[in-house]
Amino acid sequence: MADEVFGKINVLGLGSGLDLQGLLDNLRTIEEKPIKALEAKKDFYEKRLTEFDWLNTKVLSLKSKSLDFSLESTYLTRQVSVSGSAITAEADVGALEGNYTVEVNQLARKSLWQSQGFAESSSVITPSGDDVLQIQVGDKNFSVLVPQGTTLEGLADLINNSEDNPGVEAKVVNTGAATNPYRLVLKAKDAGEDHRIVVTQELSGVSFEEITGTPNIWSSAQYTNPEDVINNTGSTITLNINVGEASITVDVPDGTTLSGLVDLINNASDNSSLKAYLMRNSDGNYTVQLRSPDAISVTQSPDTPTLFSEVNSNGESLNAFLTVDGISYQRNSNSINDIIPGVTINLKEIGTSSLSVSANYDDIKEKFKSFIDEISSFVKELGDKMSFDVETGEEGPLYRSNAAESLMRDIRNVLTVSFSGNEHIRSLFDLGLNFNRDGSITLDEKKLEKAFAEHPEEIKKLFLGDDDNNFQGIAEKINDTLQKYIGPTGFIALEQKTTERNIEDVKRNIAMSQERVDRYIATLQRQFMALDEYVQQLNNLSSYLDVQFKSMMGLNQKK
Repeated sequence: MADEVFGKINVLGLGSGLDLQGLLDNLRTIEEKPIKALEAKKDFYEKRLTEFDWLNTKVLSLKSKSLDFSLESTYLTRQVSVSGSAITAEADVGALEGNYTVEVNQLARKSLWQSQGFAESSSVITPSGDDVLQIQVGDKNFSVLVPQGTTLEGLADLINNSEDNPGVEAKVVNTGAATNPYRLVLKAKDAGEDHRIVVTQELSGVSFEEITGTPNIWSSAQYTNPEDVINNTGSTITLNINVGEASITVDVPDGTTLSGLVDLINNASDNSSLKAYLMRNSDGNYTVQLRSPDAISVTQSPDTPTLFSEVNSNGESLNAFLTVDGISYQRNSNSINDIIPGVTINLKEIGTSSLSVSANYDDIKEKFKSFIDEISSFVKELGDKMSFDVETGEEGPLYRSNAAESLMRDIRNVLTVSFSGNEHIRSLFDLGLNFNRDGSITLDEKKLEKAFAEHPEEIKKLFLGDDDNNFQGIAEKINDTLQKYIGPTGFIALEQKTTERNIEDVKRNIAMSQERVDRYIATLQRQFMALDEYVQQLNNLSSYLDVQFKSMMGLNQKK
């Protein structure tokens, strides 16, 4: 500025020899002291804004943890105890408590078939032309086109890679037999009768047999064509089929074909369990087979011609069989979740096991400990941020924060709520909560364990509430209390906005004050420059006069 106002003076005070620049700097420092105070105030507000973010995060965390205590499911956790190796078990939340005796009579098995033996896995099984293998799994059929020249290993690949495969795994095994040791094995992916495999159409010259849980079987005579007539008596033949405890009546009209007989049996109105299959064997002959794990008996009227004869009377089921408390059950799987509500029973071996399902409060106890630990840590940290050091005069970032002070009071108040409707557990203090003289919050874990062991239902009422006594549970009270402080209209957000406005006000005051100081210093600088020039002129005049006086004195001395 000196160069702009007085171009010939570059350094303030140079002309006069006075420390005008130092004086001006001191005056600026004095004038800017209020600005430094405003800047410190701005820094305080900005730090407080950061602390509000911290406070909001902490309240959200506490609210999330308190929400667990307001959920009914939190108090429905179960534990399972099993004696005996016949089963294992798991219990879901809310599983029915009780003691049970489980006897496993049979494990569920996977359906298994094998082909005839071959010399090599690379043996060609369709030497004469293309063929079709048909397999049924439960109620689902699929066909595999087997081209001429396909090997045993190739057939396994065709089955496994078929898009229509409903659940059959095929692989070639070496049985170790002296002759023709290689066989194709078909295995259901899932256990039980609903996934039983039936090879309904064999390849020409390649036979299959069932090797696991062969059911009871009745079969018709062999025919060369599925459209061959099996009743040409001129009258209707009535079949009476008993399957287990069920009875099925099927009228077979004159002219019925082999394939028509399958439809008549499967579609009979009183048939709910028996399956009739149209089968083609490796010789190319067709039969109708009745297959069921339950006992089958067939009578007919008139007696001739005989439509069915018994093939296997020692049928087995692929289902699991068990009893629970003396009641018999059968299921498709060894993992059973629909007998005891909320409990999954895993069958492991034949035998008897005892099963006990009881309440498990370990999870809620750990959650409560964690909640109190977080409350304790939060209260201590918040107290530090709200503090004022009388010795240093230093204020914590949340000192005199309305939201922080209100929150601290509300937390302590809600933790002391009591419920007179309980006889033993009336407040959190009965669960081991302690407010210490130093302001800290601690938990007596032994007292907590004892409370859960003796009065779990009263603890549940304390947290969840009791409509009969018009008592709002502590968990919901805590949740409601904390809710006031979060969100766009919460106490924290409101004070945050106030603090942001304060920062903007302080920034404006700083700018205005700085502008005033700059104007004042600029004025003083101009005045000091003028003073510097004037003093310089006086100094120059003094020097001139001094020279003149000395000159005059010299002339007088010469005379």
